[in-house]
Amino acid sequence: MRVWVIGPGALGLLMAVRLAEAGAEVGLLDHRPGRAGRLAESGVCLEHGEGELRLPLKASAHPPDLAHCDLAIVCVKAYHTAAVAEALGRHLAPGARALTLQNGAGNVETLAAALGRERVLGGITSEGATLVAEGHARHAGTGQSFIGPAAGEPDAFCHQVVDLFNAAGFAAQAAAGVPNLIWTKLVINVGINALTAILDVNNGVLLELAGARRLMELAVDEALAVGRALGIEFLHADMPEAVRQVARRTAANISSMRQDVRAARRTEIDFINGIVCQKAAELNLAAPINQALTLLIKAREEGYLEQAGRGET
Repeated sequence: MRVWVIGPGALGLLMAVRLAEAGAEVGLLDHRPGRAGRLAESGVCLEHGEGELRLPLKASAHPPDLAHCDLAIVCVKAYHTAAVAEALGRHLAPGARALTLQNGAGNVETLAAALGRERVLGGITSEGATLVAEGHARHAGTGQSFIGPAAGEPDAFCHQVVDLFNAAGFAAQAAAGVPNLIWTKLVINVGINALTAILDVNNGVLLELAGARRLMELAVDEALAVGRALGIEFLHADMPEAVRQVARRTAANISSMRQDVRAARRTEIDFINGIVCQKAAELNLAAPINQALTLLIKAREEGYLEQAGRGET
């Protein structure tokens, strides 16, 4: 299968290397031409429990290259999805599909608006990845992955993608009901990402600190209440325990939001805890813990993004 991974962040690099090792023809699409050129020249590196793996991969900042793939895996930040959807709508071959493995809610809908629901797959993964440096990621924890079509039951193409993921060493399953998948992952992110960023700790520490553990439980409970009011059927019968299990399996991982705050980048808070607050308000439900976490992260962002705008260090 010909695959282009869009976004050379931690998860994108993990996917690109593992899928290439499994025999896929893989390319990386970046929005920064300079970085794409460096990755094409130097290749990419993935650290894992048995050492590290370096691979030469195609890398490009040229969206028309998407015409030469069967599957485009979207691994960009949620606030870049609209731009990616526009590029995919213009360049993705008619028989090809897009798979989102992004954080937050709304990405499937944005891609479907550009491509049609029949050409979009939604997926979630609890694989942990940390960006060590440009083109260099660390596989920090294993987990489960679920992939399904935006509409209908998993078809032959979806099963081919799942088979490729399993061949790459990911524990993947095909599943129907993409909103259920997305909200299952959303609840996990709600419990982990903002707290690790605010406290500046690895995922596993949330289970060691009584206060952090309680905040995680309260944030998750609010998100579950909102999801159930929306008719979501979560993948796990005990979602709070599922969140704790992900924190355990990825104990050494630096969450994506913590990585963003450390690097003084915009976070995806609006698409994670923030979307819980938005949906709660629409449903006349309360989500005070998620509101507080959202405002705390936005306050952090406001401070360092304002400094960056003034040219301060």
